[in-house]
Amino acid sequence: MAETTVSALSTAVPDVPGAMDITVEPGQVLQVAKIVNDQADALADRVRQLLAGLTIEPPAQDVVSATAVDAWNRLVAHGDGSYAARVQRYIDQLRELATHLRTAAATYDAGEDEKIAALGDRHAAEK
Repeated sequence: MAETTVSALSTAVPDVPGAMDITVEPGQVLQVAKIVNDQADALADRVRQLLAGLTIEPPAQDVVSATAVDAWNRLVAHGDGSYAARVQRYIDQLRELATHLRTAAATYDAGEDEKIAALGDRHAAEK
């Protein structure tokens, strides 16, 4: 039952929107990628600072204290279903989103260059 509770409560961390779920003006894609990546870095730094304080020790050596602290530590700080693990996955997804945005920007720029070359518009390429 404790595993079910830990799993159910740890779903409170939101999912990162996919690259297809956001709309960005073509000229701002790299700027948005930088902002997303900077926010991921800031969150990772903050989580690293706070993570040590999330694990607690039992206040007494009785069964209730040990069980309660074990459930708390699994829910908050340790294991695949913990808040800490979900936040780390969120950070990883933010970085992945930034990578997708950079790839989209490069693909868009390459496509624009190819269109200019195909149309033979030298003046547009010089701008």
